[in-house]
Amino acid sequence: MEQRIIKTIELENGHALVLSDLSRKISEDAYVVLMKASMEIKIEKELFINDPLPDFKFQDILSVLGDKTVYEYKMERNFILNREKDAVLAHMVDTYIKNLGQYVGKPGFPGKFVLKEYKNRIK
Repeated sequence: MEQRIIKTIELENGHALVLSDLSRKISEDAYVVLMKASMEIKIEKELFINDPLPDFKFQDILSVLGDKTVYEYKMERNFILNREKDAVLAHMVDTYIKNLGQYVGKPGFPGKFVLKEYKNRIK
């Protein structure tokens, strides 16, 4: 699947949010329009500065997740006509930024996401 980066947004939490177009043609005149938002998060002690973790817990997170993890969110619309593809994709990007962009940009988000990923993996 080919990924075309639409925009990269530097967030207030110091991370970069990458918005990509993963759309693909499904017929002569239609697409599956797929937008992906992703953020690579390096797992560092600084993520937990407001909610410090004991060393053993931090080391356990590193052993389970490695030194980085990736937040991903996808939005998909099926059977979009060629002439509507760009407008639909632009609307998806705007909707994501308006609804979730503020949340993922918060200073506490990367640490909370790492803890959530860790809990999901050890279940």
